Amino acid sequence: MILLTGAGGRTGKALLRALVAKDAQVRAFIRNPEQADGLRALGAADVAVGNMEDVDSINRAAGGTDVIIHVGPPMHPQEREITKSFVEATKNSGASRFIYYSVMYPILRDVRHHSLKLDATEMIVNSGITYSIIEPCRYMQHLDPIWPAVLETGVHSMPFNTKAQFAVVDLEDLAQATAKVATEAGHEFATYELAGPQNLSQEDMAAAISEVLGRPVRAEALPLDVMAARAIEKGASEDRVNQMRIMNTHYDHSGFRGNPNVLQWLLGRPATAYIDFVRRLAAG
Repeated sequence: MILLTGAGGRTGKALLRALVAKDAQVRAFIRNPEQADGLRALGAADVAVGNMEDVDSINRAAGGTDVIIHVGPPMHPQEREITKSFVEATKNSGASRFIYYSVMYPILRDVRHHSLKLDATEMIVNSGITYSIIEPCRYMQHLDPIWPAVLETGVHSMPFNTKAQFAVVDLEDLAQATAKVATEAGHEFATYELAGPQNLSQEDMAAAISEVLGRPVRAEALPLDVMAARAIEKGASEDRVNQMRIMNTHYDHSGFRGNPNVLQWLLGRPATAYIDFVRRLAAG
């Protein structure tokens, strides 16, 4: 049995589908019990309702599992403490391996979202457990929420300059690679940087969208104040909005570039190209 935390989120659901496709038995760990039926419909063999800040619920969920995959809440200030609770649950339950879903380049200390994961990684490495660490780059799926606006306005707009490059990666590829790591031997004590096949700017992405749609789409940097206001409207905390500002300021001048070799080795095939992701999105 594999315990999958954060199973109700976008990443968790993708991982669940990929694990089920590998015939894995998955126990989905969620906070909201209303998500249980939907996750069972995706193939979860069991659902554990709990709270990542409640050690007792974590230990109950971990009982009888062989592998724990931890997908933490995004930008949570208690990242290290929450992760440590799951590491301790790995020890207490007798699970054979802990898989930490982190972020590419946690060494970026000026970006708290990254540095918190570096602290958690250091704790995991020093914990004495058997672990694997997944370090994904920025998702291609960041296009999803702005897709209606792109179709309506012909503008691709994200909160960093239009020339900064990102090795954007398809979440479906990441999920398949993580499922392989979780269900096959040979990945113990491995840390895998998983980046997409091209380093692309907003201008490159807009050009790919233009090609797929057959009409012009241009790139435009979204002002950080506009990004912050929209996040607040959606209920983001002040702390999270501040971290989003710091992260996107870093991306504005440095981008987020990477290399696809490790991902493609795990997949056993070429990683999904951005234009193919756009074609899939446009096809509905």
